[in-house]
Amino acid sequence: MHLCKDIYLTAALLALLLPAKAISQTNPSELAALSLEELLGINVYGENSLLEGNRWFLQYAYRSLEVGGYQHGTNRLGLDDVSFSPGSPRTASNYPVVPTEITQKIHAFSTGYRFSESFSVSVSVPMIEQNTDHLSIVPGFSEFKISTDGIGDIALNGSYILPSSGSQIYSVNVGVSLPTGSIDEVGDTPRNGPGTFERLPYTMQLGSGTYDLLLSTNFSNSGQVIDYGASLNSTIRQGTNDNDYRLGNNFGLRGWARYRWNQRFQPGIAVSFRHTDDIQGMDLGLTVPGPFPFPASITDPDNFGGRKAKVGLNARICVQESCNLFFLVEINKPFYQDLNGIQIKEKTEIALSAKFSF
Repeated sequence: MHLCKDIYLTAALLALLLPAKAISQTNPSELAALSLEELLGINVYGENSLLEGNRWFLQYAYRSLEVGGYQHGTNRLGLDDVSFSPGSPRTASNYPVVPTEITQKIHAFSTGYRFSESFSVSVSVPMIEQNTDHLSIVPGFSEFKISTDGIGDIALNGSYILPSSGSQIYSVNVGVSLPTGSIDEVGDTPRNGPGTFERLPYTMQLGSGTYDLLLSTNFSNSGQVIDYGASLNSTIRQGTNDNDYRLGNNFGLRGWARYRWNQRFQPGIAVSFRHTDDIQGMDLGLTVPGPFPFPASITDPDNFGGRKAKVGLNARICVQESCNLFFLVEINKPFYQDLNGIQIKEKTEIALSAKFSF
């Protein structure tokens, strides 16, 4: 009963903070669909050791996402369903270039400082690596891979802990994501033949190209044996970037519970849901002349977004009983995906992080 009440209060807090539009959209370009909190593990599992008298924290987080196999809505598709072959009719639902596997790895470095018992700030810097395997009917490109890597969008965040009593913690986070990640990554694609370098699709870019507002609220409760909590988060894109598109706004909901096996080892489970909109606008540099302007599904801005639900197992491992230094290990698998247009579906996400407070 208390758990339901706490989650309802968390939802009400977010509703007061967010415009209605933000609750129905999310980021389609970052394949891991990571909010600031999900990327760094800040407060998502009630981790707030800064309350214990520490002023600073340092954190490293790693996430790896594997994407493969096609889907339209909730219906699975085979490669033959999305591949165009000479002699068969070309439609808006088949393509001469077909990505088969996408992997994304994120190394994020974060530091934060607590000014008071209730207010702290943090900055996070993500380093992104992406690889996409393709099949195509274009001579010289029957099988090829494209890779990009570099710094992503740097995020600044402020966290305020609301007054509360007992073992419950409520926090509100407001931040901004800076357009430091490139949106002009290029590679040798079939678009203009071998040896040429063209701008890569939305999925291969490293940033949004816009200043983005980051909003979230978190709740956690420490019981005698079970800790539990919930978080709501959203990213609101501002304006249009230099390539004439804007990534979608996003909304995510996450609930978790953790068993306090002992002070140093605490296994847990988490369930999350994310709602995503497609891309607004279009990068015309990704199109080709003719009645079918999109050579691959990932060049069509309508083939992004949807709804995904995941379940994850995790464990927090503390080096000492004070838990000033702890490690978090997590694996997530989607159990529901309803995708806009023709997309490669998500398979497995693995996360590791280490956080030190002092």
